[in-house]
Formats: sequence, structure tokens, C-alpha cells
Amino acid sequence: MARWRPLPAPLDDDTRLLVERLRTLKEQTGLTLVELAARTAYSKSTWHRYLNGDKFPPRQAVEALGRLAGADASRLLTLWGVAQHAWSRPQNPVAPPARPTEPEPRYRFRRTAFVLAAAFAILGAAALAVRAITASGNSGRGATPSCREESCQGRFADPSGCTGDARTESAVTVDGYVVRLRYSPACAAFWAEVSPHASSGVREVSIQAGPEEHLTAYPNGEPNGTSSPMLAPSGGWPGEACAVVAGKLACTSEDGSRVTPAPSDERPVRGAGTAD
Repeated sequence: MARWRPLPAPLDDDTRLLVERLRTLKEQTGLTLVELAARTAYSKSTWHRYLNGDKFPPRQAVEALGRLAGADASRLLTLWGVAQHAWSRPQNPVAPPARPTEPEPRYRFRRTAFVLAAAFAILGAAALAVRAITASGNSGRGATPSCREESCQGRFADPSGCTGDARTESAVTVDGYVVRLRYSPACAAFWAEVSPHASSGVREVSIQAGPEEHLTAYPNGEPNGTSSPMLAPSGGWPGEACAVVAGKLACTSEDGSRVTPAPSDERPVRGAGTAD
């Protein structure tokens, strides 16, 4: 019997129930994580994340473990579907309690009241100007996503409203550039991203999940030039984020990172477009 670590406290009840069921099935198979990885399409480190509640398992992984354990597929997938809905539901922060209202002060002199009103008007105008500038510089952040899963395929994350909840799955640094594999739970899609943004040293940015699913962007001064289009892999596998920066090919995935000399020709490092 494996000694499992406690599940993360913020984990919702439905996802917790699914992970505990997957742990039970794993024990029923009698397989170690290494053996489980050898029998499925998912690595040892990936199974470790799934079974410890660090990453939500895709349907295919749940089905694979269920087959090995001889579990009832219908009941197991029902449990997975409920947990997926809970996992992808946006978490609304609890609003702080309202402060008790205080009686408005009475100003004895009309001149004082006039001066204060003028000051508030000036501050209000300044606040509106700052808000407008901030909003124009942060399009996509905090916006409601306009797509999810396959409908995000080939679209860019920022204008699609997918960057608000985005997290970095892995990253690699090379010559002052950072290449990141990014994921949005709300949009259920992955993409590659390079910083610093709007840099002339970025030649290509690509995201790939297996040999048949890949998308590539070529900067050339485009506003989305430091991000690849989004990819929603059919197997739920995030794959690998790559970029040609400073004459080098830098790639990162949840299984590790690599930096190699960039190809000298102008052919894409990854194929542009998505195969069926």
C-alpha cells in the first residue's frame, strides 16, 4: 500500500473524490508509477501530479487507469465529468465585508464645501484617465473568455480573454529570454509565450502536442508575435512550447527543457497549422 501525501487543501470536494478513486484504482493494479507510465501514454511525473491533485487528469488518462484496474468505465467517467466541471469553474473571491457607513460631515462654510467638491472632481477625472490607460494596456486580462477547448484552437490567448487565469506549466531561460508553456483553465488551452515582449530577437514561437498537432507564429512586428496560437490537444497532453530566440531553439515541457542551435534555414521549426 503506497503512502500518499495529503491532497491540497484548496482542492474542491468533487476533484478530491476523483483523485482518491484514482489512487484506489492504482493500488488495485499493483503497478508502480514507473510501470504505470510504461503501460500508458503518460509519464511517471505526470501520473505523480494527477494522483496528488496537482494537475487535473484528462479523460484518456482516467480511461487508461480504469481499464488496467478493471473498473466500471461508465461510473468512473461520470465521476470524472463532475470533477472536471468543478475544476474548471471560476473561483470567485469572497468580497470583503462592507464598511459601516459614517454620517457625512456637515460643512459650516459653503466656501469649504465648494473647494472640496472641486478637488474631488479633479481627482475623479484623473482616476478615469488612469483607468482608461490601464484598460488599453491590459486587453484580455480579466476579460471573459470568448472560447474554450477546440473553439480556441488557432486563436491568440490575449484577445480571446484567456490570459486572466493563465498559469505557467514550465519554462526555460536562454540569453535573457524566457520561453514559457502557458495554460488557461477557463479556456482549457495551451500556448507558448516568450518574454520580453515585442522583442526583435524572436524568430518563431510554436506549441506542439505530438507529431500531428502543432501551431507556429512568426513575429514580424505582429502584436501577438511573442505568443503562439492556442492549442487544445485531443489527448489533454500539453506538449511542448518552443521558440527560436537569439539564434537558438529553446523548448520546454512538463518533462524538461532543452536548448539547441537553431536551424539555419527559414523553414518552420514546427509546422504551421493543425492536423486532424
